[in-house]
Amino acid sequence: MLSREDFENFVNKFEKGIITDIGTIKLKKLSQGRFIEEFNLDLEVNGESLLTLKVFLGRSPYWNPWIEVFGIKPRIEGKDFWDSDAERKVYDIISGYFPRVFVEYFEDKETTKELQKGVPAALSRLGFELLKKGYTYFRDWYIPEGLMEGGHKIQAEKPLNEVIMKRHIKKLREEYREFIQKCPDENLKKKIEKRYLEYNLITNG
Repeated sequence: MLSREDFENFVNKFEKGIITDIGTIKLKKLSQGRFIEEFNLDLEVNGESLLTLKVFLGRSPYWNPWIEVFGIKPRIEGKDFWDSDAERKVYDIISGYFPRVFVEYFEDKETTKELQKGVPAALSRLGFELLKKGYTYFRDWYIPEGLMEGGHKIQAEKPLNEVIMKRHIKKLREEYREFIQKCPDENLKKKIEKRYLEYNLITNG
């Protein structure tokens, strides 16, 4: 469970503002969610809405904390959010507080195309950003529009211990090898190979 103190520290980072390549990301509005452990943070850049963070603080002993990133505006003042310094800084902050994250991706064309072509979620453009932040379990949620759960989002979770982490990494390696064997698109294979090798360098020093 995320403590109230940690949650306040999390909110404070956005209240102070995060300087990025697309402008300063600041908290526009903080509101209560559907129940006492849930909150919504609307973020903006230079007065223009950027995205919303839905935060669940957890409820012991049954539910762990999580955060969802959605309503993402893909371009702000002519600059892309996806694959930007701004995107990475948002994930930097999130990863310091939340072991489980959901990120909406339907406006992220590169991630969408890669997942449609069978790229493992962890090695898609979006998934790889989260993989580098320490998340090792991934799931692609593709739910038709109109359902309550929403759709087009990647779920990523940090491992509880080293044993679980090794299990997740083993699965990732298996998914990677299977994709490389089956993928007919040589350019896509090279791109995914590059990400995989980069991750190996990070994890193996």
